[in-house]
Amino acid sequence: MIKKNRTTVFIRYALSYLAVVLVLFFSITGYLYATMSGRAREEYIGNQINRLSRIASQHENYISAMLNTAEEIGLSPHIEFFRYDEEPWKAYDLQLQLVPYTTTNSTFCDQVYLHFFDDNRIYSSSSSMSLELFARVMRYEFIPMERLTALIDSVDRLTILPSQQVSSALVDTSRIVTFLVPLGSNPGFRKGALLFLIKDGIYQTLFSDAIEGHVNTYIHQGNVLLSSAEEMPVDREQLMPSQEEDARIFRWEGEEWTQISLPVRNWGLSYSAVVRNADITSAIARQIFSNLAILPVFVALALLLALWMARRHAKPIRDISGLLTGDKPEHRDELQQISTGIHQLTTRNLELSSRLEQALPVQRHDFVFRFVKGRFGSRQEAVDAGNAVGLEIDKPSYAVILCSGAGENEHPFDLKQPPFDRMNDCSGAGVELVALKANLYLVFSDHEGTLFSMAEQIRQAGTAADDRCVTAVSRIHEDFREAPGAYLEAAAAYENRFVMGNQKVLQYSDISSNLTEILPQARKITTSISQALTLGNRDVLDKRIDELLHFLKNTNMSPFAFRMIYSDVINSLMHTHSNALSGKESVMDFYNIFSLTSCQSIDDLDDLLRRLCDYLLSGNGREEAPVPTGEEDEISQVIHYMEEHFSDPEISMTALADAFDLSTTRFSLSFKEKTGMSPLDYLTLLRVEKAKELLASTDRTIRDISAQVGYYDSGSFIRRFKQVTGETPLQYRRSRGADAAKENRHEDE
Repeated sequence: MIKKNRTTVFIRYALSYLAVVLVLFFSITGYLYATMSGRAREEYIGNQINRLSRIASQHENYISAMLNTAEEIGLSPHIEFFRYDEEPWKAYDLQLQLVPYTTTNSTFCDQVYLHFFDDNRIYSSSSSMSLELFARVMRYEFIPMERLTALIDSVDRLTILPSQQVSSALVDTSRIVTFLVPLGSNPGFRKGALLFLIKDGIYQTLFSDAIEGHVNTYIHQGNVLLSSAEEMPVDREQLMPSQEEDARIFRWEGEEWTQISLPVRNWGLSYSAVVRNADITSAIARQIFSNLAILPVFVALALLLALWMARRHAKPIRDISGLLTGDKPEHRDELQQISTGIHQLTTRNLELSSRLEQALPVQRHDFVFRFVKGRFGSRQEAVDAGNAVGLEIDKPSYAVILCSGAGENEHPFDLKQPPFDRMNDCSGAGVELVALKANLYLVFSDHEGTLFSMAEQIRQAGTAADDRCVTAVSRIHEDFREAPGAYLEAAAAYENRFVMGNQKVLQYSDISSNLTEILPQARKITTSISQALTLGNRDVLDKRIDELLHFLKNTNMSPFAFRMIYSDVINSLMHTHSNALSGKESVMDFYNIFSLTSCQSIDDLDDLLRRLCDYLLSGNGREEAPVPTGEEDEISQVIHYMEEHFSDPEISMTALADAFDLSTTRFSLSFKEKTGMSPLDYLTLLRVEKAKELLASTDRTIRDISAQVGYYDSGSFIRRFKQVTGETPLQYRRSRGADAAKENRHEDE
């Protein structure tokens, strides 16, 4: 019984796969036959056209040779008109003169005869006779003697007498094609005519050279058939010598025939071939079947593959049915048991979903922590995550609110049932921060005023429970990526509770005035730190971090301001070097917004920043650089050249691009792609670094230092220096001098 059930599943799969294979086989075969038959017919007709073109080219070469001979004889000074009755001795000389021309045309011409108008003689390289005698001796099948004599004596253009029986001792063949060509190249000058007698066997050789199968071949001049090779009995009346299309089909004696023709060519000549359609179809079939002969091999392989797949897929069905049912194998139908098992799993999933809905507050807490930590890569990702926990956060404004608890485990609102539903345009969730002994609320709204109203509601509710309740709110934000900064703002305002009391909601805007001027200056140093990271220059990186540390220590600000600046620095580095950090979960250990809040001194913040920079410089945080090749290798050479020659005032982007055989535009794009900055910014960075060293260690003038680092104009140097450092060179020197004096005093003490 087990074997029977297993066989049934296998047969189901096998028959399905076999049916698919056969359908594909017949579909592909039918498509290929339909496609290839048209192409094969075109190819067959094309081959015949090529064959006719070869015949036409060779035939016209013969005619051209005869015309050239007539022109040469007509222009030859050695062959002049004479009358035999008056100068019979010249006949012998003329025969000698005709010998080379006869020899030249002997490959296709049996005899060459010359006749002068106004003389009743005809000459060849071996004889001469009267024109009447020649006409009587030749005895053309379809041309009477008088007609032949008149044609020879009056020819004024190329005239071709079609292939016909000739009974004469002058030629060694029975059928002749005769060409009558006037002498000379001037048609108005009547001097004489040449007769070229071409054996019909020459034409047969021409036709049979490339004949494949049963083909009739014809050469017409106008409607006159000059010569033909006929393997099949076809009525010549059915032919159209000057048809416009390449091929046409006609019926004769119950069969279909195809006439393949070339367009009318020189001298009114046309060439055509006639074949049976049945022969074409047979040739096409042979070609198609030869091309499709490989298909049965693929079909056999496909059938074997189908059987293998059927066997392979039947086994998982048996295994799955065994997992989904506890029935004995001999009493089960695998597919039915799978259907039953899926139904059971669906029921269990519904039960699980119900349980998960009961755990929604926990999921919301997790969402709030992830949002504040900045774990979402895009706004849409955050919106989708909010929707998954029942929060509508796709609103234009949001803020972070911190509120102290009324007791050890109490707070103004139950975190499991937040108050945000009381306002139509407001949504959010809250979590408890044990370290701060406060509750964090993340609030989203369509209107900014609603956010402050929510903060006031929280404060009032907390004050009613305990007059020591403190509530702080961040600035209003729109960009979800600013969530860590929003938390720091709320935390900064919350820490200011000891000064401002709890009479109102503490707002970050009340204490952030001193950051307005400090943050832009710090961001300039942040940019230089990011550039040093991009270049992988640890020495320059250490100098820039020391410079930031010096700036913060010499600026009067509170600890929360330090945290805001460091959050801004770390956020900037994380955003700029996102590619190097992609997929590196451990980087979150360096940037957890809540651990940043716990930093109590500037040294703690400095250690956090240095560890992040070390991580970016190490192999863990940076993608392994590929071996430079091509254009990347050239950019590396440019960087090395700039580091060696940055003090040269003549250095320019155009000169660098030309020196390394790169276009200016491509050079700039490739440089920025590799380093993260433009060539001009990198050159400025190198010059400013050297200028800082000279300002701190020498007493040289600003003008001398600007010239030494590559600037003709000290004004340009000062502007560039301030753009990078936020200070003028003189301010930088004075601040470094004051630092040195402090250090010396400490050493003396």
